[in-house]
Amino acid sequence: MDIENISKIEHFSAFVDLSLKEFCQKFSFVLELPQMTFSTEDESEYAEVNFNGIDYHISKPYKIGSLHEWDNNVIKDHNFGIILSIDKTNTDFNNTKLEAVANLISTSFNTDLLYYRTWFSTGFSTEKVVIFTPNKK
Repeated sequence: MDIENISKIEHFSAFVDLSLKEFCQKFSFVLELPQMTFSTEDESEYAEVNFNGIDYHISKPYKIGSLHEWDNNVIKDHNFGIILSIDKTNTDFNNTKLEAVANLISTSFNTDLLYYRTWFSTGFSTEKVVIFTPNKK
C-alpha cells in the first residue's frame, strides 16, 4: 500500500506463544482474511495481506524486547506487532470496528492486546494506552 493512500495506521502488540505461521493462520481465520505472504528482515519475520482497504502486517522479532526497543510504548515482553494500515478509500473503518477487531484478536488468542499508537502522517501520531482483554466465554 502506498503511503500516500493511507489515512491512518493503527498499532497493536501482544505476547502469544506461537510461531509467526501459527499466529497468522489463526489471525487470518478469525478475521476471515485471505492467505498472508511471509518474509524476513534482519531483526524480524513478518507476514501481510491487503484486504478490503486494510493492509494487515504482523511482525515477530527474533528477540523478545525488540518491539519495546523500537517503540518504548510497547510492553517489554510482547513478541507480536500488529499493524493495520487503513486506505483512504476505506471510509467504513471507524472506532467501533477497530474495537471489534481488537476484542476479537484478544479473545481469540486469549491474551491482552495493547493498542499503543495511531499514525496519521509523517511526524504526526497519537500515543495510546488501551488494553483489550479477552472476553470470558
